[in-house]
Amino acid sequence: MQKQSLSSGYLALRFIHLVILLLIGGKTFSQQSILSGTVTDSQTGEPIPYVNIVIKNSVTGTTTDTLGIYRMKYPASTDTLVFSAIGYRSSEKIIPRTILSSLSVQLKPETFDISEIKVAPDEGPMRRLFQQIQHNKDKNNPEQFTKYSYRKYTKWEYQINHVTDKIIESKPFRNNQQVFKTAPDSSRYLPLYFSEQLAFNEVQKNPPLQKSTVIADRTSGVGILNELEIAGYTSALDLEVNYYDNFINLFTQNFVSPIAGNGWFYYKYFLADSLLVNSHKIYRVNYQPRRTGENTLKGYFLVENQYYSIVEIDGDLSQTSNINFLKSLRLKSNYTFVNDTTPFFKRVQIDALFDYIPFKTQKPDAKRLSLFYTQTANIDQVTINPRDEIELSKPKARYETVKLPETHNRDSLFWAANRLEDLTEKEIMANRVIDSITQLKAIKRANNLARMSMTSYYDIGKIELGPFTSFFNTNKVENYHFFVGARTSEEISKNKMIWGGIGYGTRNKKVNGMLGFGYKFPTINRRVMKISYDDKMIRHGENEKILNLYENAFSPTENNLVSQLLKHDQLDEIYREQKLNAIYEHEWHPGLSQKLAFNYTKHESPEFYPFFRNDLPLNSVSAVEISIDTRWSREEKLIDNGFLRLYMGTEFPIVHVMIGGGQVFYADESNFYGKLGATVKQEINLGQSRFDYAVEAGAYLGKLPYTMLDIPRGNETFGWYSYDFNLLNYLEFVHDKYVHTYLEYHSNGFIFRRLPLLRKTGLREVFSSKMMIGTLSEKHQEVVAFPSAITNMKNPYVELGAGVENILSMFRVEAIWRVSPSSAIGAPSFGIRAKFEIGL
Repeated sequence: MQKQSLSSGYLALRFIHLVILLLIGGKTFSQQSILSGTVTDSQTGEPIPYVNIVIKNSVTGTTTDTLGIYRMKYPASTDTLVFSAIGYRSSEKIIPRTILSSLSVQLKPETFDISEIKVAPDEGPMRRLFQQIQHNKDKNNPEQFTKYSYRKYTKWEYQINHVTDKIIESKPFRNNQQVFKTAPDSSRYLPLYFSEQLAFNEVQKNPPLQKSTVIADRTSGVGILNELEIAGYTSALDLEVNYYDNFINLFTQNFVSPIAGNGWFYYKYFLADSLLVNSHKIYRVNYQPRRTGENTLKGYFLVENQYYSIVEIDGDLSQTSNINFLKSLRLKSNYTFVNDTTPFFKRVQIDALFDYIPFKTQKPDAKRLSLFYTQTANIDQVTINPRDEIELSKPKARYETVKLPETHNRDSLFWAANRLEDLTEKEIMANRVIDSITQLKAIKRANNLARMSMTSYYDIGKIELGPFTSFFNTNKVENYHFFVGARTSEEISKNKMIWGGIGYGTRNKKVNGMLGFGYKFPTINRRVMKISYDDKMIRHGENEKILNLYENAFSPTENNLVSQLLKHDQLDEIYREQKLNAIYEHEWHPGLSQKLAFNYTKHESPEFYPFFRNDLPLNSVSAVEISIDTRWSREEKLIDNGFLRLYMGTEFPIVHVMIGGGQVFYADESNFYGKLGATVKQEINLGQSRFDYAVEAGAYLGKLPYTMLDIPRGNETFGWYSYDFNLLNYLEFVHDKYVHTYLEYHSNGFIFRRLPLLRKTGLREVFSSKMMIGTLSEKHQEVVAFPSAITNMKNPYVELGAGVENILSMFRVEAIWRVSPSSAIGAPSFGIRAKFEIGL
């Protein structure tokens, strides 16, 4: 199984799902003879996570949690505790022989002597050292080579920390106490996942080719943690953390590297020490942020003075209020020399702590339930400019992952001989207990709920019920609409699926439903065939092309249970659509796929916007169509699990190009038509900020009923939608030629972080702009007359937004102005819209 890099954010999402569903609430663990307290910054009063607390002259101790809180057994053999943390002065505290229940400590930030910052650029020991690092940075960067290969051994581990008495004593775990383990601070934790992988990676820059051969893979995980496979641009090829880059991208955030070209603007440096090793000096440099609230680290790095390459670098991010759920983060990298002259990666470690509660509790000594994640990667067998060519199975492909037949069947002797880092006793223990955890009914139930949030179906065995978003909704045509559906699960077949459902509207008293069959071919690259029939009530403008932008959506409809909670107007732009659809999806190689579709579609005359032709009512229109959609992406991560495919993103553009045509039937007449369409979207990191854009354009050739043309997606709810026009009502415009643009700029708190009153709120500024231009020919009225609500667009539609995101780590609230044109049917010119999501 391929694992995913932290940068995609999916990692935290899937585990937070499980944590929230299963382990919310509870009392803190307590025990007699316990010493507890809080460690804070003496200047700001902020709690300091990951403080090392050690009994003096020993290795026994503990660390503070996300809120700077610690708990440990009362020391019986000493009278002194040592408190230390990166970026702070160590402190020793004498404790009495008598039992003391609480001891809180303040640590002073290290005040480095950085007077050399103020001197001329060519003076000062630290300034000169920093200049040498920058001067040699490009040739020391391991990723600067045009071709290289290496073997990589990676370990992943997740656990839930500070499990409460309430959970331990609950009915699901009452007879399974062995699954909980005791941490050094006497708190309890629950292992969730452990995995190790050995892969051989080959990289070439020109032309770009990348290949990962998975040699061995072993996973022990709970539910969805074990089942969802990350494929595409495999993280076996990801080096996750490269400090030689100016920015390190994790959790959709860019963190400034301590050796960035403009690092002097973000960091204070202190030349702490030097050591002579093999006739060369190694300097230790401590660094800390110049300002609080920015995506910066604090820690140290070691640099040698022959090539001025980094030997080791350690960074801790303790101020994480602007990153959803992430409460602390530590990054550590070691570099080595290949052939004694060429720096390359040796080891990377990432430790992250997620706190699912997005606010602080009032009890200062409360141990909060949290998710701990650690990943280590070791590298050896590095070859620079290897002679052998990289051979991919598809000549036109650019990257691929290959699993050896015995990948998942390696025995213990193989692992013992090939691990690049021995398992710890804790990791060995985690492997033993995880299998028993997966058999608990509570875990299985929580797993099903987490899966349902991703797939919209709830697994009850051989059958999955859903989609849950369609169980109930309301609109003016049906009043109340109820739906019951199901599909076969993988217990019946992993390659075949049957789905169906039936619905009923209480006002129109009509029964509708769906039925479909799918087959997934047993091939390396994705190949899927689906045949389906849908009879449903949809709103104007609803069609599958929206899925080119909302690629992970359950369906193209927004007339669902979620929308009901936010709508401010009763939907009446509803009509009945019956569609017979046949689709074949063929992935030629990773990054290039095509969908060939044939469908028959029938639209019945809407009740509130009835069809008229030549002033006479028209009961329905229909069409047969064939189309092909080509999707292109580069270095993209995705999840493939049976029929489920979720796209996890890429830094490169994602492009869809569609061409199609068919014949439309109305009254006793018919004519042929064609259509063209394209979409492109991308997320671009700009320093610590991010710019997102999406563009969709298209044209319809021939004559069509207005329901089959482009009806721009409006929004009559209080929700905020990325690819809808949020102050546009349905049926304001219809186009046969159109261009839509969606722009967002996430400034990542550039302003708020510098304002003392707003810095602690964890808010980030966000700005948006949406524009639309389009034309509409009168010839389409020869098929069906346009409703009176439709307006001829004379000027481009423009709406602008400004707001905040990350409220309680989950919300986005935005004020939106409709700049032009004014609505002819009463759509608002200003509104406040909100978006709820669990995102990183």
